[in-house]
Amino acid sequence: MIRLIKRKFKILLLRLLKPIVDEISLTTYRLYGSEKRLNIHPTAKVVNSLFNTFSGDISIEAYVFTGHNVSFLTGTHKFNLKNKERMNDIPLTGHDIIIKKGAWIGSNCTIIGPCIIGENAVIAAGSVVV
Repeated sequence: MIRLIKRKFKILLLRLLKPIVDEISLTTYRLYGSEKRLNIHPTAKVVNSLFNTFSGDISIEAYVFTGHNVSFLTGTHKFNLKNKERMNDIPLTGHDIIIKKGAWIGSNCTIIGPCIIGENAVIAAGSVVV
């Protein structure tokens, strides 16, 4: 009897929490690297984007908006190195990303720094921008 009650409680809890977890996962961006290197204008909407600030700054200007799952990647590795050196020798600067005012970036895009996307630009869903 207690097992049945626990199971029903778990199912009820999951049903109650799922919409909240889904909403958070679809509307909250993720950051890998220093938050000091990320500047998102208050009017920008970036939903569940990923920001990697390991090798540069990222600036998102006013009225920029993105679809889901957009990756902004400043982090890079030196391809000509091997093994542990390749993993650990990461440049800390030089791969900045700037997204100018009003740009629209479609879902599932990957933006690789260094890169500047111009004012009011439209980037098609699934694009890779270098």
